[in-house]
Amino acid sequence: MNLLPRLLLLALALPTLAAKPLVICADADPDGFDPAQSANDASHKASAFKLYNNLIEYEPGPFAFKPALAERWTISPDGLVYTLHLRRNVAWHQTEAFRPTRTFNADDVLWTLQRQIDPGHPGAKAAPAGFPYANAGDWKNLFKAIDKLDAHTVRITLSKPYAPLLERLAHPALAVVSAEYGQQLDKAGMPTLISSQPVGTGPYLLRKFDKGGAARYEAHPRYWRQQPAIDRLILLTVPDPAVRAQKLLAGECQLADNIKPQDLPRVLASPRLASKPLRVQSSAQLFFNVSKPPFSDKRVRQALAMAIDREAIVKSVFDGRAEVATAPYSPRSLWGVTAGKPAKPDLIRARKLLADAGHAQGLEAELWVRPGGSGTNPNFRLTAELIQADWAKLGVRLKLNQIEWVELIKRARAGEAPALLSGWSGALDPDGFYSNQASCDAAKNGYNFAQWCHTKAEAALDAARVNPSQPERSRHYLDLQKLLADEMPFTTLSWGMPLVVYDRRLDGVEPTVNDSFKPERLRWR
Repeated sequence: MNLLPRLLLLALALPTLAAKPLVICADADPDGFDPAQSANDASHKASAFKLYNNLIEYEPGPFAFKPALAERWTISPDGLVYTLHLRRNVAWHQTEAFRPTRTFNADDVLWTLQRQIDPGHPGAKAAPAGFPYANAGDWKNLFKAIDKLDAHTVRITLSKPYAPLLERLAHPALAVVSAEYGQQLDKAGMPTLISSQPVGTGPYLLRKFDKGGAARYEAHPRYWRQQPAIDRLILLTVPDPAVRAQKLLAGECQLADNIKPQDLPRVLASPRLASKPLRVQSSAQLFFNVSKPPFSDKRVRQALAMAIDREAIVKSVFDGRAEVATAPYSPRSLWGVTAGKPAKPDLIRARKLLADAGHAQGLEAELWVRPGGSGTNPNFRLTAELIQADWAKLGVRLKLNQIEWVELIKRARAGEAPALLSGWSGALDPDGFYSNQASCDAAKNGYNFAQWCHTKAEAALDAARVNPSQPERSRHYLDLQKLLADEMPFTTLSWGMPLVVYDRRLDGVEPTVNDSFKPERLRWR
C-alpha cells in the first residue's frame, strides 16, 4: 500500500488546520484593551489572558496558583514583604505602533504597579477615569514601596498585611504592561493609546478592532511558552443572545460562554457542540443609588428589595439554570458568606416600609438597563420587566431606560444611574467582590454603583484584608453581609451556573476560576 499520497495530503492539511481561525461569540464590545482600567467582564475577556501575562496565574481546574512572569516568590513571616524572581527572555509584542528594544524585566513590573498607585506617575495619564481595582482596594496606601533589586528581582513592601495579594497578582487588573511602551506613549503625548493599541507578552497580538464588529488577534510569534496552535482568533460582538446561539449552531462561532439558558437545550442537542461548567463566581445584582431620591431612603431600598420575586427571575430569565440568591454571592463559589432559605416576596411589610417613608400612594423611579444579556444575566430587559411588575404591586411606577453597555458603565461609574442591573463574576477572594461593590473608594470612581460608603463596611474590609486566617476573615465578611442586608445599597437576585459551549473539534477548553479557557492551550483536532 502506497502511503506517500496520504502523507502528502496530511502534510498539506496541517497548515490549513493551524490557519483556521477560532471565532468566539461575545455579548458586548470591550471598553478598551487595558484590563487595569476596567472591571468590565467583556473588556477582560478581550484583553487580559489573550494579550497579557500576569506575574502569577490560575491553573485550570480547582483553585491553584502557578508561576507565570514570576518564576517564584517568597513572603516574609510578617506578611509585609513579597520578593518576586522574574522570568528571563520573555518577548514583548512587536506592532505597528511599537518595536521593543528589550525583553520583559523588573522595570515593567514597577511601571505596572506604580501607574495605579501614584497619580503623578506618567503611566497614570493612561487612565483619566482611574484604575477601578486600585481605587477599590486603596492600593495607594497599601503599597509602601516597590523596589527593583536587579533586572529580574522585585521587592514589594506593604504598609500592612494584605491577605488577597497573590489573588490580585493573578487578576487581570495586574496584567503586566510594558514600561518602554508606556514611556514612548507619554513622550508622544498619547498615553491613552495603551488601551486601544495594546502591547503585552501574551499569546496573541491585537491586529484590528471594529466597534460593534470584531476584535482580531494573531498568534505572538515569539511567545515565551509554546507557540499557540491556532494562528488567529476573532472575538465577534453579538449582543443578541438568539443570534449567538444560531451562530454556534451554524458553525459561525466555535466557542461562547454566554448562551441564554433557554437556548441551551437546542444548542447542546447538536452533536457538534460540547459544554463545560465554568468555575467563576457569578451573581446578578440590582443597585440602588443611595445619593438619589427615592433610593436615598433606606426604607425604600428595603421595601423594593423584599418585593422582588427572585424565583420568578430564576425561572423566566435563567430557565431554572441558576439559584435564588439569599446572600451577596454564592457560598458554592466563594467563602465568607452564609446563605439562608430563599424568602418569598413580602408585600405587606414592603407596603408598610414605603408608607413609613412617606410613599403610601407609591412613587416614581427609574432603572437603567443594558441591551441583551451577559454571563451573569442572560436577559437584562426581561429581568427589569419582572421587577417592574413586582414593584407595580406597591404602586411604584418604574421607568426602564435602556442604554448601551459601555455608555451605561461610564455614566454609572460617574454616579449618574438612579438604579441599574449589573453583575459580578471572576473574583476568587471575597475582597475582590466587596471592595468593588461596597467600598468607599469604589464609590468615588469604581464599580460601587450605589455610591454607598459606610464606616462599618470599611472597618470590616480592612480587618479582613490584614488577617491571614481564613476563619477570622470569614467572620468579618459575615459582619459586612449583615450590614448590607440592613443598608441594602444593592440586592443580589441570583447566582448563575454558567457554561462554556464549544465545537467538539476544539481541544484545550479548560476553565479556570477567572476565565473559560486559556488561549494558548486551544488547538484544533
